[in-house]
Amino acid sequence: MAASLVSCFLVCLLSAYAAMGLLVQYGSTTVGNGNFIPLSSTNSPPTVDIEGFRGNGSVRLFSVVMADQKALPSPNAVYPYINYWIANIPAGSSGTVNGSILEPYVAPSNTSNNIHYPNPFSAKNHTYDFVLVPQRNPLVKPMDSRIVLSLADIIRQYHCGSPLQTVSFTTSLH
Repeated sequence: MAASLVSCFLVCLLSAYAAMGLLVQYGSTTVGNGNFIPLSSTNSPPTVDIEGFRGNGSVRLFSVVMADQKALPSPNAVYPYINYWIANIPAGSSGTVNGSILEPYVAPSNTSNNIHYPNPFSAKNHTYDFVLVPQRNPLVKPMDSRIVLSLADIIRQYHCGSPLQTVSFTTSLH
């Protein structure tokens, strides 16, 4: 009897865990931490789903930010590039997100048109992160520049909370 109770508890716990999450897909390819996605598969914006994130207290909205954290290396620092920002996703959303596009999608293949890499060979493989963050207020103002000092700084600047979940993929720009 104790074994069946433990078994039931584990199934319920796993079911609850599976119901929460950030799901990002390029067509039928799911973004999973560290997986490689061919550049040609990333030309169109991905579908973004969130499930199980309910508002509590003042959190009624969420954002999903896509960033290349090491887009622009310089002698003294490495600067991220914001490729996509979906804001104002209502708490309790499930399925494909319904929010405002704060920054329209820039495909990884087009990033090099916006950033002039000092050495294209140093920029061959890039990792792109999708970060789910809670918002304190509705967001409407696009960023001044997609190249930022850090992802954490821009999230703070827009009065968003700490990341709740991150999924990432790598692709080759050349």
